[in-house]
Amino acid sequence: MPIVAGVSQRLALGVSAAVGIYAIVLGALLTPQIQRFALYANKINTLWLGDDLNEPEAFGFAHHQVTPFNLRTPDGETLYAWHVLPIDTYTRHEKALKAEDRPHAPVDDFTTTSAFRLLTEDPAAKVVVTFHGNAGHLAQALRMQTYRQLSLQPNTHVLTIDYRGFGYSTGSPTEAGLVTDGTTLVNYVLNVIGIPAERVLILGQSLGTAVSSAVALNFADPSSELTPASSRELQRVKPTTFAGVILVAPFSSLPSLMLTYRIGGLLPILLPLRPFPYLAGLLTSTMVDKWLSAERLEAYYNTLHNSPLLKSQEGRQMGALQLVHSIRDMDIPYHQTEMICRRIFGEGAEPGVYEDKDEAGPVKCIDGSQGPAVLDVKAKGRPRTSFEIVQYGGHNQIITYSQVAAAINRVFEDRFD
Repeated sequence: MPIVAGVSQRLALGVSAAVGIYAIVLGALLTPQIQRFALYANKINTLWLGDDLNEPEAFGFAHHQVTPFNLRTPDGETLYAWHVLPIDTYTRHEKALKAEDRPHAPVDDFTTTSAFRLLTEDPAAKVVVTFHGNAGHLAQALRMQTYRQLSLQPNTHVLTIDYRGFGYSTGSPTEAGLVTDGTTLVNYVLNVIGIPAERVLILGQSLGTAVSSAVALNFADPSSELTPASSRELQRVKPTTFAGVILVAPFSSLPSLMLTYRIGGLLPILLPLRPFPYLAGLLTSTMVDKWLSAERLEAYYNTLHNSPLLKSQEGRQMGALQLVHSIRDMDIPYHQTEMICRRIFGEGAEPGVYEDKDEAGPVKCIDGSQGPAVLDVKAKGRPRTSFEIVQYGGHNQIITYSQVAAAINRVFEDRFD
């Protein structure tokens, strides 16, 4: 009996210690600084291991295929950015590009570079503006593989940034700040580089889907109250839609995500509080950065209702919204994509895709509980909207899979049937 009692006592002490540590962590998460440190994880990167972002060849790119450059935001931050040349363009000019004498540093004015010239002189050039997830830097983990695969598509240039506080970029991350950063990059593509919106696609993964949703809405409706006031005041943009918006592994909002989120796919944050909705609600209500993506996407969908922005001057379909999520995503469950669908369309009673209607009508939203699923909503006077839940891919790998490449091809080749 003494042995049993001793084991029980140690077990009780262990449980008490775990509960105490969990309570301390939750208490710390009530402070904005700790919240943002946990959310953005921008200081967790491989720069301290020796990664040099000014040496893109070390990440698998051809010599001078990538041009690092600095981009200034209206509120005074300096963002570190990459431009990646498409392989077909690169190989046509390979000899001259390799012979260039470049500084081992980001260029302060991208418009002075040969990459800028090659981009602007090509009337068929397309641009993918990509926003990465939290933690790390713009070339960490599978992000570099994503850019390399994108650059394999003909005439497809890639532009990406590290948000403020990430990588070599200055500042500290906040929701309003990241929306400003995303808007700054897209504004630069449209108004400085001069690429027309019908040849621009916005691609986001994980946290980048929240940035992409906010940026897409900001351009579709520059007066939207869902855009942080400071971002609206810093940059006045004209109403614009793009060739398409693709969101890979999105989440509906940060408070809803936190109830199911597991760090590294294993360690739950607020999941133990689900039986106590009052406590969970109390904690989620204190979040300073809420990233209400589902609300923003609903507003985006409704803002573009019967909008002339849905057609380019050449008559191409614009503003298509495509969401891709993996059943095996251990970080952001695919249910988050289902929640976004329900926010946009509501809980319809009837299944099916509704064509040639002024409204989308009742739509039975996508359900991945029975396996891979696709929902494609085509409604007159609305942006084409599709949801795809796939079997494989996980959280980070999915963006390198063919389903995402197909979504990009549908946008640029106007292959929505």
